[in-house]
Amino acid sequence: MDQKQLKIMAEKLFKVPDRSWGMYAFSRDILKNKVTDKEKEAMIEKAIRCGEETAAKAMKEFGTNDPWIIAGKLKLKVEFTDRGQIADRVLFALFTPPDRVEIMTEPISRLTEESGLDGLMTKEEVIKLILGHEIFHYMEEEIEGIYTRNEKIILWNVLGFKNKSTLRALSEIGGMYFSRKINGISYSPFALDILLYYNYSPDEALKMYREVLSY
Repeated sequence: MDQKQLKIMAEKLFKVPDRSWGMYAFSRDILKNKVTDKEKEAMIEKAIRCGEETAAKAMKEFGTNDPWIIAGKLKLKVEFTDRGQIADRVLFALFTPPDRVEIMTEPISRLTEESGLDGLMTKEEVIKLILGHEIFHYMEEEIEGIYTRNEKIILWNVLGFKNKSTLRALSEIGGMYFSRKINGISYSPFALDILLYYNYSPDEALKMYREVLSY
């Protein structure tokens, strides 16, 4: 693993604008071709605002910006597991309704203890960013009419019958900016998608990195 390369990547990813991260999120949505770039840009702005406003309300309601305290007050069951790679997938965290959050420690340890990112992020900071994201997914289940679940696109329309679907990308965008707000950081937690993955597949992570910088 090239530690110098990873640190350079991290520093550049921390400067990537919000729009680029939004387009990155859409690029991984199976319905990406059902939405125009102009529509995506409008949705990205709304999803970011949704995440930030939901975070502001949570901080006001619970009197703290500490994701651990918020998770406790929401009575979320937060668990840690050593696994990170399941079959051919690398998972960093998983929210299972109604109230279970599972955080994978292996990819976090690989990043913060073996990658030479001293001064950029600590293990505790990474865990809080991930936890913040999963708290948002819980709140999506609880808040009626939340934008990231309320926004839908029409898949088909036949004789007046419409089949609509939500967009996973909006949920991910909302979660990232909810987490950024409560954790008080300047960069997008989307950067962790690439940095955590680097230790499993450097070549693929580099492709993702270049893709994000191209938007």
